[in-house]
Amino acid sequence: MQKNPYARLRNVLFITLVITFSILIAGGLSIFKNEAPRPSQIVNEQGKTLATKTQLISGQATYERYGLGDYGSYLGDGAYLGPDYSSEALHIYIQGMYKYKAQKLFNKNWSDLSDIQQEGIKGQVVKEIKKNRYNTKTHQLVLTDAQAAGFKYEEQYYHKMFINNPSEAGLPENLIKAHNTGAYQAKGNQVDYLADFFFWGAWLSSTERPEGGSTYTNNFPYDLEAGNNVSMTAITWSAISVAILVAGLGIIIWYERRYNLEMADRYAEGDLPIIDADKAITSSQRKVAKYLVIVVLLFLVQIMLGELMSHFYAENSFFGWNIQNIFPFPIDLTWHLQLVIFWVATSWLATGIYVVPRVLGREPKRQGLLVDLLFWALIIVVAGSMLGEWAGTMGWMGKVWWLFGQYGWKYIELGKFWQVLFIIGMVLWAVILGRGFVPAIRKKAKTSYLFDRKHLATMLFVGALAIPSFYVASLFIMPDSHVTFADYWRWWIVHLWVEGVFEVFAVLLIGWLMVDMRLTTIKSTIRALYFQMILLLGSGVVGIGHHYYWMGDNSIWLALGSSFSALEVVPLCLLVWEAYTHYKVYKDSGVEFPYKGTFIFLAATGLWNAFGAGALGFLINLPAISYFEHGTTWTSAHAHGSMAGVYGMFSIAILLYTMRSVSKKEYWTPKREKMVVWSAWLTNMGLLGMLVITLLPVGYMQLTDAVEHGYWHARLTSFYHSPLVSGLLWARMLPDLVFTAGVIVLIIIVVGAFFNLKPAENEQHEKESKIVLDELAAENT
Repeated sequence: MQKNPYARLRNVLFITLVITFSILIAGGLSIFKNEAPRPSQIVNEQGKTLATKTQLISGQATYERYGLGDYGSYLGDGAYLGPDYSSEALHIYIQGMYKYKAQKLFNKNWSDLSDIQQEGIKGQVVKEIKKNRYNTKTHQLVLTDAQAAGFKYEEQYYHKMFINNPSEAGLPENLIKAHNTGAYQAKGNQVDYLADFFFWGAWLSSTERPEGGSTYTNNFPYDLEAGNNVSMTAITWSAISVAILVAGLGIIIWYERRYNLEMADRYAEGDLPIIDADKAITSSQRKVAKYLVIVVLLFLVQIMLGELMSHFYAENSFFGWNIQNIFPFPIDLTWHLQLVIFWVATSWLATGIYVVPRVLGREPKRQGLLVDLLFWALIIVVAGSMLGEWAGTMGWMGKVWWLFGQYGWKYIELGKFWQVLFIIGMVLWAVILGRGFVPAIRKKAKTSYLFDRKHLATMLFVGALAIPSFYVASLFIMPDSHVTFADYWRWWIVHLWVEGVFEVFAVLLIGWLMVDMRLTTIKSTIRALYFQMILLLGSGVVGIGHHYYWMGDNSIWLALGSSFSALEVVPLCLLVWEAYTHYKVYKDSGVEFPYKGTFIFLAATGLWNAFGAGALGFLINLPAISYFEHGTTWTSAHAHGSMAGVYGMFSIAILLYTMRSVSKKEYWTPKREKMVVWSAWLTNMGLLGMLVITLLPVGYMQLTDAVEHGYWHARLTSFYHSPLVSGLLWARMLPDLVFTAGVIVLIIIVVGAFFNLKPAENEQHEKESKIVLDELAAENT
């Protein structure tokens, strides 16, 4: 039996995964001990019931059903236009307590008290709300008379906010149907129950844990009137994480150089191999082209929705048209987020399907039928879920809102039915891949090169299987799940699935393409891929903890999240070198090189990895910064820099690779190649302009506002209407239009290629594949 030359690296990767996932799962199990209680009853000192657990769950269901998490946020997690409801509720609750005590103690209005009297009451209120009055035996939460007054005051405030209020930015008047009861909702006034849910968020944010030391949310949000301030733990681990970053960067660069763990060129400098992109394709490969047309069209719709949302920030309308009555902000953001997942994922699915005959060397029987089936399944999921989300947000779904409508959690807005259907579609994709990869992997390797080729194919296939596997985490969240429990699993989708599994699959796919195009040696590529996966998963799995700082879990995540998040930056910085490698391939191509466009976008992917995902991610993940910044515009800057910059540019890169391979050579004229270059410059400059002109400066001003006035104040919609912020929001129009122009150029290229596809020639493809494989085996003997 041939000895596996990669056994040590494989074992290190396996041990890394076992350790990191053990930490993550142990942290998840601790949620049941650390999460804030949902009392069976909230009562006043006289024993009168103010709210019940059923009503709290009903309020949470209302929050989810109407997509308020895609308008405002809760514990800082959600969207950024509307308020952070838990911190706003905390502020309103405290104001109600002030008013009560002013009348009770001085028989005056709060505004008529002297400064000394006000300061005295403020001290009493902080002491009062910090004390934990939850009874673990009766499961009752007892509120003082002042707290009960604050509870009622907060409830009245949200009555005014959600009933007969036509001025709420981005929402239609009476969006919430107060007496329309759906699944997981108790009979009664749903706005009252929503206010109760907001109050519970205020309570757990301001009340200390039974053991003391900090609130359930580690003192988040910042609000001095509530006695909430950044902890020494957050400051200490912020400093430690910087030291970890510096040390980790040095150690890992040394290790990579010491053991040559990077891809080695297979060609002499300036002497690229001649790559023939005009080879025969199979019927399933030809069918992939229609996926790619859908990809660019979804991309265009997605960015147009983003531009529409920017108008809500700047003017609360669309050039004076109150479009929120038809498409309220929550549905615009829902579609904007879901479409980016759909078009990015579809580009990857399409490329994976294209790769199958290249891996196997032939077309699996009736593969085209399955490819068509998957295509229409994706169309049904995309169209059906979008219509359902719109109808659900508008309140038209009734009892089945959580199955077919708006599910209510950011990035997991698909109703449960659509989630299951999406997973089935991805499983079908895995079956399509398996019909080619499994036979190729099972072939007996007669030479070391064929063994390496099998090994690389195995790595790519396992990476592909992880994509449907990790999305299963979405099924663990139900409408009545505790918010801390739900957020734990939600970040498995946003962080582990999108930022982890997608990143690993991208790295593996790049490695396979480099080998397939004879640009790098297969042995060095496999070693480099193992090293990159160890770094990405070794830091990224526990690095998810930076999302758990303020969600109501243990403070241990301040240490784990900050430390591992710092290390996450290291592999992303190393990808800058990889970006230079891709750019070098593009520049060195004096010979006819058919994939220049692919390598331009791959180079951009590496740069955005370092800046958008790495630098901006590190900035906002320091606990001492995150405490004040969490859920503000800097978060949006990081999201755009990483999602559009990394996954968007990478998806365009592989889209161009695949479309170039299935279309006729004559179509790709020098003029067409220049259009690709223009598309790359326009999209990248537009994205950079969006960050530099608007998101980063606005985020800085919002952070300053939070430090000066409290987190709740920085999250008010009125912040966006100040003259300077409003001007910066309007200035974003220019880079947005530049970006859109780049996408339109891309659409012209892709649609044109769709009408210039090669004919399907399965037998010819098989013959050519055998010749290529024999040549490669001979070269590597």
